[in-house]
Amino acid sequence: DIRYMPGWRKRDPQLERDAIALWREFGALPENIAPEIRAREICCLAYDGDRLAGISTVDIKPCPPLRNRKFGFLRVFTRPDFEQQKIAIGLAIQCRAILEAWSLAQPGENLAGMAAIYQSAKLGRTPVGKSGLTLIGYTAEGHQLRVTWFNHVTL
Repeated sequence: DIRYMPGWRKRDPQLERDAIALWREFGALPENIAPEIRAREICCLAYDGDRLAGISTVDIKPCPPLRNRKFGFLRVFTRPDFEQQKIAIGLAIQCRAILEAWSLAQPGENLAGMAAIYQSAKLGRTPVGKSGLTLIGYTAEGHQLRVTWFNHVTL
């Protein structure tokens, strides 16, 4: 019974505190990333009761292979004891819906879709994932680059 809590652009102090505590507990962020800064990018959190099970953040930036169209690049961290329980997929599905609604409400932002770079070998066994993210190529480091377009976007 996972409960998903949207947090995109809300700057909700409780959601930010929960995310920061989980990142710190597991040392989940790179050394040069301040958790307070990353918390500003929260898209959605996944809770199992009162316990935070997963965090998704989004960074909007151009996607060079797609003519620099702006995409929301998704990052997901799942508490280790919740890995392989479809929470990451649930967070990706929730974030797509959240970002697409935001994109429709903010047309001047020109957000074309959601993207992700798969750095884990556990991910990306098929070209189109359950979250709708589709393989479009690889980074210079060999990681999968995946995107999903929003249906209201015109090319």
